[in-house]
Amino acid sequence: MVCPRTSVNQYTDAAVTHFVSLIDPGEEEVINPPKSTQEKIQLIFSDLDDIEAGLPRFSKYPPPDTQHVHELVEFGRSLGDLEDWGLLLHCEAGISRSTAAAITILTAAGYRPQAAFGFVRRVCPEMLPNRRILRLADEVLSTGGWLNHMAENHRRKAFKRAGYEDPIAVLKREAEEERQALASRSLLRRLLDVLPAGWRNMVGTGARMRAIKEKNGVLLKNV
Repeated sequence: MVCPRTSVNQYTDAAVTHFVSLIDPGEEEVINPPKSTQEKIQLIFSDLDDIEAGLPRFSKYPPPDTQHVHELVEFGRSLGDLEDWGLLLHCEAGISRSTAAAITILTAAGYRPQAAFGFVRRVCPEMLPNRRILRLADEVLSTGGWLNHMAENHRRKAFKRAGYEDPIAVLKREAEEERQALASRSLLRRLLDVLPAGWRNMVGTGARMRAIKEKNGVLLKNV
């Protein structure tokens, strides 16, 4: 079972034995697990993909890391020793962090990556699993990149069906454009550094006009 944060109370009487709560940093609301819950974990990190985690604008938001994934894996391995269990996970929207965590936990519990991915997709068809979580899970579980690969394919097909561009792809393109712009400005700065001192003052239309007036002994206001 996977759901948004606001829907956890709908599972109060569900047959849940294990509960996973994924919340944003600074989230103060207490999420009460279903009555039958025997084991629970709560992890705190932002829903950042690898691309977002590498952008300066998101530097104040902690992304999922290897330690978080290790905790999910250990939780999943504990399920592998049980004959009967009910798993409920939530994040803010119930489509990214929680679905990636569910796939990780099921794989750690002993399911093949493809089966784990299929189970979660049937429960949450609108899922867009966090690829950073699954990339790290591939490393921890030694699954040969399968989890991240399936997440990439699923995401690409989902946005193609929806008819619009993946917002993470937009961020990636914007980041590359910013990188190129910074590189261009850096090149111009290096070029200016090697010019004679007098030349540097003539860069730009205003500077050139000022130099012309000074040379001709003409003083004009508002220049």
